[in-house]
Amino acid sequence: MDIQRRDFICLGAAGVALAARATQPAMPLEQADFRYGLTRVNDVLAKECARRGITITDWHIHLRGGMTAEMAAEREKASGIRSGVLENHGREWPLCSNEILAKFIAESKKPRVDGRPLPVGVQVNDRDWYRQISPENRAALDYVLADTMIMGVGEDGRPQRLWQLKKPIADADAWMKRYMAHNLQVLDEPISILANPTYLPTCLSGEYDRLWTDARMREVIARAVAKGIALEIQAESPFPRAKFFKLAKKMGAKFSFGTNNFNPKVKDLSRWLEVIDWLDLTGDDIWRLT
Repeated sequence: MDIQRRDFICLGAAGVALAARATQPAMPLEQADFRYGLTRVNDVLAKECARRGITITDWHIHLRGGMTAEMAAEREKASGIRSGVLENHGREWPLCSNEILAKFIAESKKPRVDGRPLPVGVQVNDRDWYRQISPENRAALDYVLADTMIMGVGEDGRPQRLWQLKKPIADADAWMKRYMAHNLQVLDEPISILANPTYLPTCLSGEYDRLWTDARMREVIARAVAKGIALEIQAESPFPRAKFFKLAKKMGAKFSFGTNNFNPKVKDLSRWLEVIDWLDLTGDDIWRLT
């Protein structure tokens, strides 16, 4: 398959519809720097967001696997998609002390784009994080991102990482009740963004529509709206499903965008385009720093 055809196909059905609206010529492929994600998907995304009055920011750029704040700044200049950088905070994670966190914040704010520093955040993994981070570091952070993918304690006595669950869950309904309480606990913390909402471990993902009832979705969305917490649209993630997103839009939720990268390679951003099209998003629907 030639590269032009491949890039067009990866837009998906929503992207194809949006591509028809783009009036400017695409960047010549020989000029595209694929380290920074300048594919035809990004080109259509930039044009569609401009048409809708959306300033798009990737708030979920981890500085790991070789990714640096300098690269995030260069990516923003090259792609037009703004960058917010972070790393994981917690006892078993890279930012495990206030000294390390303070250094991370200072170093990550050094690169400039149009004279301004990159927004710097943390992804928090311990539920007492707001008591562990010093007031000085809290004040220096621009945003806090959390997900619900670590819950309870595993057989090894360590916090259970749900993406590592191997054994089937015998009573899915009982587990889901505990998981709902966990979701609401996370949303009661002073966070800015809930990443990967409605995530389910692989062993339960086939029961998504049964476990994520309308009542449960509404409870999560209502708590996020009441707290002013954005719901993330994550690149390449199957969560949330369309029904959740549409209900969230109807209930007045704000949305953010994230890639949740593992290295400098940019993920396929077709999911962002798809949800923008589903929900007919405008700038008023997008979360921003206050």
